[in-house]
Amino acid sequence: MVIATAVTTVFGGIASAAPLPVTTDVNQAIATGFSTPATTSPAGSNRFDCRDRSGRDPVILLHGTALNQDANLAYLAPTLANAGYCVFSMTYGLTSWSGNVGGLGDKNRSARQVAALVDRVLAATHSRRVDFVGHSQGGAIAQLVSQLPGRAAQIDTIVGLSAPNRGFSRTSNITDRLPAAPRQPGENDWGPRHPNIRYLNLATIHDEIVTPWQNSLMSPGPNVTNTRVQDVCTESEIGHLGMAYSPTVAALVRNGLDPAHHVAVPCGDDYPG
Repeated sequence: MVIATAVTTVFGGIASAAPLPVTTDVNQAIATGFSTPATTSPAGSNRFDCRDRSGRDPVILLHGTALNQDANLAYLAPTLANAGYCVFSMTYGLTSWSGNVGGLGDKNRSARQVAALVDRVLAATHSRRVDFVGHSQGGAIAQLVSQLPGRAAQIDTIVGLSAPNRGFSRTSNITDRLPAAPRQPGENDWGPRHPNIRYLNLATIHDEIVTPWQNSLMSPGPNVTNTRVQDVCTESEIGHLGMAYSPTVAALVRNGLDPAHHVAVPCGDDYPG
């Protein structure tokens, strides 16, 4: 299904009434993304002349494991761009054997790759800080970027979509468990919770990858918001993969990035897997 949102899109300071096409067809989006090079940007992403007329932070989207930017972000990128955000993405974690599929390399190296994108985005947009929206491993990579020297000061908000903030349970069908740092008071498995960063963690009780689903959450705190999709849409059967293609989740993301200007959160059918 393709959705066109009739809102103004701003690129390079020029307003256009023609919105970018948005798809919620998960299978088609992934198939299309896997048929293109890893450098292919999803619609609305990586326009380095972008200027957000509302003065919001540029948003860097990070894909999950065994995906790439076009396959995983074909819904979120144009949705946020249509809302006037300056959106950026990349395929991180490529290996010598993975072709155009990312999220398979060393996690610390991936964090350094993303940090280099942060520098490029800040220079191009003349911004002080960025926001991250990371699906699955993408949320963990955003956390790891914040642990690099000096990087926490460059980050305003980290939004995790079914991100493994507390790793995976041994009952998960994932065999390659993400490494967890030693836990300390006030920390999650991926490092210290920085007081200057806002954290929004979105989870689904039907998550079949990050299990138990509570592992997508962080310990409560003044700068942490934990939200189950089912607390908003009680009948939702959305699964792990569907979190990146959901109108419900996208609205929650927008409200997390710009709390002063809430949008209505729709409830409807979402991809269950």
